[in-house]
Amino acid sequence: MTDMQGFRYLSSMQNPLFKQIKSLQSRKGRRENGLFMAEGLRLVREICPPWELKTLILTEAFMALHEDWRICCQRYPEAEVVVVEEEWMRHASDTQHPQGVMALVRLREAVLEDLLQKESPFLVILEDLQDPGNAGTILRTADAAGADGILCSEGTADFFSPKVVRASMGSIFHLPVVRTERFRESLLTLKQRGIMLAAAHLQASLSYDQADYRGGCGILIGNEGNGLREETTSLAQVKISIPQPGRAESLNASVAAGILMYEVVRQRRA
Repeated sequence: MTDMQGFRYLSSMQNPLFKQIKSLQSRKGRRENGLFMAEGLRLVREICPPWELKTLILTEAFMALHEDWRICCQRYPEAEVVVVEEEWMRHASDTQHPQGVMALVRLREAVLEDLLQKESPFLVILEDLQDPGNAGTILRTADAAGADGILCSEGTADFFSPKVVRASMGSIFHLPVVRTERFRESLLTLKQRGIMLAAAHLQASLSYDQADYRGGCGILIGNEGNGLREETTSLAQVKISIPQPGRAESLNASVAAGILMYEVVRQRRA
């Protein structure tokens, strides 16, 4: 271990940083360290306050090809910068073809009130959604659609897992995500605050484009295989479905969520 251009240089994988990075691939490790990993140029570019960049990890080849890492250093002058060998990065990475840059970022826990800052908030609510790709895609779509945040049950995929963070394409840094063990109570609070809950349900007779989303609203999306729990559906003011004239049994959860979110966008623009 030596210094190179003022940065810490690592070649051995027998060191605490390497072990820490590997531990961040599990939810337990992320919670114990208070950190999560953002890997790849696009994700690292998106890190900005109030998120805190703790450690920036680079290969020399990446540094030679890209100047973006200097922006991170200027934005976070207190962050540690570590230069590693290609083999080190390959073994530490959660991807098959690492780009040569990753960052360790402090976890930030959002609360329900963070979702209720606007007069008529537009929320996406997830119950026990399991697939990390779906979770990340929904987060990215919600960000693009101008949603104010995501509320999810404890059984939903962890939004700070490497797969969800990658699928979000940086949107993890733009929208508050609230995970709660008191899911039902949170829904009741939203209703008390005047937010209409619209439950996506295959058996609903009301088409998704017949509901009014111009006021505060929350779109409820359930588990990929089982949908929403009946007790959750019963709390919704409206139950909506997406017409499916074809032969497929159902839509992918992230596709359905995208259709519903952009109906909210259409009505609010109109």
